[in-house]
Amino acid sequence: MPRFTRHSRLLNRIFFTSVIAAGLFGWFYVSGNWQPDPSAFEIDTLTGEADLIDIIAGLIEDAIQVFQEITG
Repeated sequence: MPRFTRHSRLLNRIFFTSVIAAGLFGWFYVSGNWQPDPSAFEIDTLTGEADLIDIIAGLIEDAIQVFQEITG
């Protein structure tokens, strides 16, 4: 069975800081380079006769189309 030793606090702080920095960099990158078109999320079935299943199906269909546009 391996012995678990206490890691230094400096190493933990460096790791924590690098994870936070990578997360902030990713957030800035995504917010600057990946902006979906809000008009792509329009649902034609949002009328008085649409039920919850139609709304959910429309949202899922629009999300799939946006994903295909982004990755294609």
